[in-house]
Amino acid sequence: MMCYGWIISKEGAVVARGHGAVARGRDATSNVAEYLALIEGLDALRDLNTGTEAVQVFGDAKSVIEQMQGVAAVNSASIIPLHRRAVELASQHQIVSWCWTPRRHNRAADSLTRRAMRQVRQDEDEYRQVMQALLESGEKRRRTRKFLQLMDLRVYQPVLAEQ
Repeated sequence: MMCYGWIISKEGAVVARGHGAVARGRDATSNVAEYLALIEGLDALRDLNTGTEAVQVFGDAKSVIEQMQGVAAVNSASIIPLHRRAVELASQHQIVSWCWTPRRHNRAADSLTRRAMRQVRQDEDEYRQVMQALLESGEKRRRTRKFLQLMDLRVYQPVLAEQ
């Protein structure tokens, strides 16, 4: 199971945030979760119709930022389709920079990731049922790279008009 969180800020104010949880029978890694957060955040930018605005993308996974900058190769078979999707979404925006930031400086997004994990585990019976279903279909899931979306939440904050 992988959980993720993301935040979109404009002029210091949060305009959108989200978190989610995904189960995957194979290749469930932290880099996959980082790409899922990036894809969700870029998709939310599209929802906000920010295509012409300059965007800085911050992330605490150095390898993901370097791959998106084009300075690191994408070799993992599980990452290649996620990278392609992120590049496709990023091309719809005026990305001015990709910035790596240490996790200790990315606490807001990290707390959303932890919130997703708490929410998934909140209902202990439901959590056990999901995990049991994953175990029962484990052999089939090991052969697939499909995601089982457990939770996805996006919140768009109203932007106050300047007066």
